Amino acid sequence: MGYLVTCEHGSDLVPSSLASFFNAQESDGRFVCGSGFDVAARQVARHFAARLGCAAVEAKYSPIVIDCNRPTNHRLLFSPLARKLPLAERQALIRDVHSAHHSRVRTLVDHQQRCGEQTIHLAIHSFAPFEPGRVPDRDNRRFDSARRTDLGLLYDPSRTLERDLCAHWYESLFDRVPMIRVRRNYPMRGTREGITQSLRREYPADRYLGIELQMNQAWCARELSISRHVLDGIIDSLTELCGLDQSFAA
Repeated sequence: MGYLVTCEHGSDLVPSSLASFFNAQESDGRFVCGSGFDVAARQVARHFAARLGCAAVEAKYSPIVIDCNRPTNHRLLFSPLARKLPLAERQALIRDVHSAHHSRVRTLVDHQQRCGEQTIHLAIHSFAPFEPGRVPDRDNRRFDSARRTDLGLLYDPSRTLERDLCAHWYESLFDRVPMIRVRRNYPMRGTREGITQSLRREYPADRYLGIELQMNQAWCARELSISRHVLDGIIDSLTELCGLDQSFAA
């Protein structure tokens, strides 16, 4: 069994050549944007990869520049601002950033497959505690709705091993980290277009398991001992589960 961790939305960087276009601010010789990325996702992905002893593949730039979690023909590949870039610039971003990220991921999965390993791919994301609501017509107040979970396990229900793994993982987390609320395929569906969905089309269901972890920024972005305890509990429950249940073994 081989693990792989990716993080498609964890970077806040902008290419230096496009810094003025995206109104990015310079910080320690790099240009960063203040929003539009998954807060704390990069740090969580690195922590998980270190605990699992596996590779972590991170998208180089902010999703405001290009979204590496979307296929190249997706309408949200580029943000509304990035769509205003000249065609040549957008094509270069697809080639040098998006395709490069996906190629690195596929290379690692291919290596595990050639070695006879089953791949468990964890795509790490975070989400804001509140989902923006619509602005009423009569005033400027916006009513945001709370996303009532701390951790979402996203998977394809039609793929038996993904479904079974998340069902057992869900139950294990109640014992391991009872202080967090866990839901499956929430706050979005696990089958929406993203890197795990793309890889599912390329690899057999019994050889590749793509699980997206959605973590509430209310806790995962805070430097607290309890946050680190929860992160360790999430990984410990997964490795214990995979070590005990041979149905997830290749």
